[in-house]
Amino acid sequence: MKRIITLLALLASISCFAQIETETHVFWQPGAKLTFDMFQGTPADSAYAKKLTDINVYHQVATGFWAVLDVPDSKRGWKKGMVEKYYFCAAMEKGQSFFIVRDSTELKYAQLIWDICELSTRISRRNLNQFVSSVNEGLKKPANGAISIQYMTCLNDGREFGKEVTHALFDDVITTHDENEYQKYRSQIDSLLQELEPYATTEEEIHRLITEKPEEGYMPAPTLQEDFKGRGHIRY
Repeated sequence: MKRIITLLALLASISCFAQIETETHVFWQPGAKLTFDMFQGTPADSAYAKKLTDINVYHQVATGFWAVLDVPDSKRGWKKGMVEKYYFCAAMEKGQSFFIVRDSTELKYAQLIWDICELSTRISRRNLNQFVSSVNEGLKKPANGAISIQYMTCLNDGREFGKEVTHALFDDVITTHDENEYQKYRSQIDSLLQELEPYATTEEEIHRLITEKPEEGYMPAPTLQEDFKGRGHIRY
């Protein structure tokens, strides 16, 4: 009996960390790791490969900070007090990611970049949640419209963080292969991921972004600029 219980617990643990992916993308989840076989692309040509190796770079990982804002699909919904819903997640595009040298060091660099992308989504969620909480303070029910006001600003906060840190990592670690610098970045990103764990990506968000189908009574916000919805990419 104990063996059966232990096996069931193990299976439950494994299922909690099951990787969510489609044919084209892999999505960040706690405990899931990038593997070599997820990198299915190739350099555009030999000149591009040489351009990378000339600066000591031997992989490319195409990460994307995906986002969408859903709003009530009718005036009646707004009047009833339906509140907007936003969804963020970190994705890796398999066909645009590749190794020139299949090496564990390059893989751990790619993992760190992907973790930075997830951290970016958490920063956006935190900032947006804090704003909405301040607006709703003292109210009997959540105010609709609050999320729409700050959505683009908070989305940009996270995406800009991701770009800046990824570019710094590129200069300090990926082109230099400085292990000490890598460990510093790894430690800082792990610390921030733990600090912002309450704002981690959920399976609900990933499902919404994969299916591109809003909940009943909602529709994608129609007035957003293209840069503030869909599949924003962070690449180098």
